[in-house]
Amino acid sequence: MWTTVLVSGITLGSFYTLIAMGFALIFGVTHTFNLAHGELLVLAGYVAYWLWKTLGLSFVYTFPAAILAALFVCLALQRLFSMLSEPLELNSIVVSFGVAILLQNGMLFFFSGDYRLIRIPALSQGLHLQPFYLSYAQLTLLVLSLLVIAILYLLMRHTYLGKALRATIQDREAAALAGINVGAMGILAFAIGAVLIGLAGPLYGCIHYLYPTAGLQATLLAITITIFAGIGRIQGLILGGWILGLAESFAVVLLGASWREMVSAVMLLLLLAINPQGILGKEER
Repeated sequence: MWTTVLVSGITLGSFYTLIAMGFALIFGVTHTFNLAHGELLVLAGYVAYWLWKTLGLSFVYTFPAAILAALFVCLALQRLFSMLSEPLELNSIVVSFGVAILLQNGMLFFFSGDYRLIRIPALSQGLHLQPFYLSYAQLTLLVLSLLVIAILYLLMRHTYLGKALRATIQDREAAALAGINVGAMGILAFAIGAVLIGLAGPLYGCIHYLYPTAGLQATLLAITITIFAGIGRIQGLILGGWILGLAESFAVVLLGASWREMVSAVMLLLLLAINPQGILGKEER
């Protein structure tokens, strides 16, 4: 049993990392706090659900549409954030909160308040590997999450654009003095964040019920893992996601499902009290 819980925790944690990476990247590059992150994730899930359920489109082909929907809203949001004055962080919280409410009501209008789930029969089966069981849904979630995380890690570490993004995260003024277009880096961060949201949204619709206010949980999740990681630390995001996923999995088994959020909150408070710079300590410079 414990091996199954461990595998489930790693799988869930990898997907949590995928959800949080877009939020962390946008916040690190632009210093804007996007409280509508979860609503964008749910919107991508709804787009995938509508194409799959109403038009009968294969689930695989829903990803490009979900990415385009997230990209459209994210770039509009970036344009809105670019017009904000200082203090940028506080103003972005207020504006993104309004955008989140707008998206919630829009999804309520178009999709109603019914709970919806993308049910793929093939994903309900699985592999019986001693001493644990791994469903195809978990396997898909794990492989895709790790693949996307690896691609983003290589982009950030081994390309000019990635190094420019990291420089902007570390010091915007110094990056601008070095010739980096920090405005363009902000647009790029929102675009990458939209792609990550568009990839995570359909997967989210497979493992979690979609309803208009479901984004709040995803936003809190992204914020928690970002604080766990520290700004600009992909390794920290991965480790934070795994720790959170494992903690929730073991909490469900030992204490019950109602304790899952409580365990995550306690872990976050302990981290802030002991090491507010994140689980990996200070940022690399």
